[in-house]
Amino acid sequence: MSATRPDIASDSSMREKAVLAATSPSNCYAQRTNCPCCDAPASAAHDGVCSSPPAENIPFTQHGQFLSGYAPERVFFTYVRCGKCDAYFCPVYYSPEQLQSLYEEQAENMADVPLGSRERTQNGYLDILRRHSRMRGGLLEIGADVGLFAEACARAGRFDRFWLSEPNRAVHGELARRFAERDATISGTMSPAAQVPTGAVSTAVMIHVLDHVLEPRGMLRDVFAVLEPGGVLMIITHNVRSWLGRLLGRRWPPFTLQHPQLFSPRSMQMLLTSCGFELLEIMRTTNYFPATFLARAGLTILGLPAKWFPEQGGRDVGVQLGNMCVIARRAPDLPL
Repeated sequence: MSATRPDIASDSSMREKAVLAATSPSNCYAQRTNCPCCDAPASAAHDGVCSSPPAENIPFTQHGQFLSGYAPERVFFTYVRCGKCDAYFCPVYYSPEQLQSLYEEQAENMADVPLGSRERTQNGYLDILRRHSRMRGGLLEIGADVGLFAEACARAGRFDRFWLSEPNRAVHGELARRFAERDATISGTMSPAAQVPTGAVSTAVMIHVLDHVLEPRGMLRDVFAVLEPGGVLMIITHNVRSWLGRLLGRRWPPFTLQHPQLFSPRSMQMLLTSCGFELLEIMRTTNYFPATFLARAGLTILGLPAKWFPEQGGRDVGVQLGNMCVIARRAPDLPL
């Protein structure tokens, strides 16, 4: 264990211990033998981040209580760092069936944050997108949630066709309501290949999606196939190399059960390039929260009592929480 970072383990036996625990009869999790971003062997990865106890030591039926929140006692699967692309990934993780069953029951994304704060955050994403997208034609959003961002794009641009993918069917009613007057297809699949014609999309969006999927390369190749020449992809994801991630170590909230991998700018660049994209820009993003929400979250992460602060209240505060926005495109001169 590191003397300066006690929550970062460099013991090479960590992977073997995780695999032994995960393959016991009571757990039966899946094994990932290669990095999901660059395909380097997991056996060559190093540096680990683990919770106590690791999620692979806990039966799947007991994971529901750890799915969300900032509590320091939350658990997650052990992460290792790829020596080739710098991504952090879990060599042991849920099977696709286990993951699907969890997401079907998950609450609306950021439901405990006031709607106005969430809209302000997503308006910042929209400002970035408008610098690169022609804001017309077909829009694909994977992980559309209740449709806040897609609806903002519809108002700000002249899109004439929408494909909205969201695995949480509990929010499909809200999605349908928001797009009742528009030409929109709503589906529960996270792969656009089966529903979107080749070259029909000018703009694709994934907001906190790519760190949730088991095969990010497969998803990006699907998106690449449906983009028109010059079509733009915007990705919002956590940056495992952010200052906040480095400061908090295993207490950083993105180390969670829902994330089979986390990206750095380097791993994101390598991943996109391997899927045929041109990388245009990587930048930090700002999230907005009520001041009291931030105070409570910060104290909870540190294991300190937060009961003296109300759950909501105060003016919105903009903070950079270690997220990044990545803009890439399909080359304009690349034929379909």
